[in-house]
Amino acid sequence: MAQDASLIQALVDVVGADHVRTEATDLRYYGKDRCRGDWPVAPQAIVLPKTTEQVQGVVRACAAAGAAVVPSGGRTGLAGAATATHGEVVLSLERMTAILEIDAAAQTIQCEAGATVEAVQLAAAAQGLLYPVDFAAKGSAQIGGSIATNAGGVKVLRYGSTRAWVSGLDVVVASGELLHLGGSLVKDNTGYDLRQLFIGAEGTLGIIVGATMRLCPPPQGLLVALCSVPSDEHLLSLFRRARRELPLQAFECFDQACLKHVLEHRSLAGRGPFAEPSPQHALIEIEVEGVGDDADEQAHDRLTLCLADAQDAGEIEDAVVASTAAQAKDLWEYREGISESLHAHAPHKSDIALPISAVTAFLQAWRPAVAKALPDAEALVFGHIGDGNLHLNVLKPPAEDLASFVSRAKAFDEETYALVQKFGGSVSAEHGIGLLKRDHLHFSRADGELAMMRAIKAALDPAGMFNPGKVLPA
Repeated sequence: MAQDASLIQALVDVVGADHVRTEATDLRYYGKDRCRGDWPVAPQAIVLPKTTEQVQGVVRACAAAGAAVVPSGGRTGLAGAATATHGEVVLSLERMTAILEIDAAAQTIQCEAGATVEAVQLAAAAQGLLYPVDFAAKGSAQIGGSIATNAGGVKVLRYGSTRAWVSGLDVVVASGELLHLGGSLVKDNTGYDLRQLFIGAEGTLGIIVGATMRLCPPPQGLLVALCSVPSDEHLLSLFRRARRELPLQAFECFDQACLKHVLEHRSLAGRGPFAEPSPQHALIEIEVEGVGDDADEQAHDRLTLCLADAQDAGEIEDAVVASTAAQAKDLWEYREGISESLHAHAPHKSDIALPISAVTAFLQAWRPAVAKALPDAEALVFGHIGDGNLHLNVLKPPAEDLASFVSRAKAFDEETYALVQKFGGSVSAEHGIGLLKRDHLHFSRADGELAMMRAIKAALDPAGMFNPGKVLPA
């Protein structure tokens, strides 16, 4: 789309010439997130405000010109929500990074939306507190984007997703007005909680420019164990046991194929954590309750006793318990290194959520369906068993053309999401809808819900200025 010269000048008037980008390299860099999609990347300009007042000015200028706005954070998303496809203005929050205030007594942190999740964690840790939402992209992902997508991660079992930690939001809406929604209050029973509309809305209702996030005391210590598990059914029975007997922080899973790719990627083929391969693996992290050596010893005894009972019940075949922080990090790497190890194989991904009790039945239906529809492709599963979130991956056969594989895999999505619906699940657990899953949303949302979502969009953004085409099907 051709650039609107008068709009570009209006943006320059708001933020300065140095912070409006129209070069092709910048348009490509800022115009998309990490999602591989077949849609165009075609913003007309990138604008980088420094203050809330500048964000308001950008929104007003775009509204006057009839131009759409795509809010942009760290662009680590995997659903195309931060992709500009039809001449939109990309509004990047990357210059709005300030940590404004930490209230240790109230256990809150106030920051601008462009602060990274890791920066928020580090600022909290400096005050002896914890921001517990944690995921691999935390060094790049921004707090505003994590709120807009309701990011999850590896500790949802213990702490919940981002939504649980939002105390207040500052949001610029379509009129250019700044709304202060919530704050540091613990109790506030004054009607509709408007914060919730913007959490998980993927920038379709307004632009989050600042946030007040809740914090908590950190655990006194953590223990990590990796278990080899003989089947999906045993994985669930192990989880039930661990949840009953242990103070769980995380309960992750990955199958043997995932482990194989991680070991190959790290040049460790044949040198895995266990002497014999097993169909499934469980990574268990528990909290040390109390302070001092006695607390550590009690937690270790509690974990090893649970694992011994699990082995007697046939739920695990073997286990490794980390005795140092370095060993714990190494065990976590088997899980956290999966996505990177699969990248070269052009994986077709599906991020889904299921009732925990339905995980086994779903996998028993999904794996044969993959083998039938894509007989030459490799299917792998990993994820967060503790909250029912599975990451389904189908790898491109080495000899197949990428375009051909993507076409086949996308056609199979309908079957995957129909199974998700059958087992009472969600087509998106933590990566959002964006462009990628927009046309599959009906598998998780009834017609009445979609109509209500459209009504909310029309009320808050009547001109359809914010992130058009995302989330809601046409």
